[in-house]
Amino acid sequence: MAKMRAVDAAMYVLEKEGITTAFGVPGAAINPFYSAMRKHGGIRHILARHVEGASHMAEGYTRAAAGNIGVCLGTSGPAGTDMITALYSASADSIPILCITGQAPRARLHKEDFQAVDIEAIAKPVSKMAVTVREAALVPRVLQQAFHL
Repeated sequence: MAKMRAVDAAMYVLEKEGITTAFGVPGAAINPFYSAMRKHGGIRHILARHVEGASHMAEGYTRAAAGNIGVCLGTSGPAGTDMITALYSASADSIPILCITGQAPRARLHKEDFQAVDIEAIAKPVSKMAVTVREAALVPRVLQQAFHL
């Protein structure tokens, strides 16, 4: 049986949900996602100079037209913390944005590894949903849940 990579499954969900644009800054932990985005070709990426800027671009994209959902991409660690202000702003105004970050390998979580930050705990107070997906097979379901809160 052929296996599908989690990032490819994520692309299918995003495309099914109508995502055509994402804002972000590539980095090591999110690069597989960027590779899948390029391979699938259905989502246009807009490069920002800083992840905080990318998250506000995603917020602005949501506000620009009814039906838009802004998506922001960033690598692990500080990229996630850089998204918090936009998450708070979106939450305060009840508008949807989806922020996706990479993460340190599971075996290195909570061990003060390079850029290993508990972004789930940091983002929960300022978002409707914050999840660290620990099993690749759960990626499609978690993304679908995020779109249908």
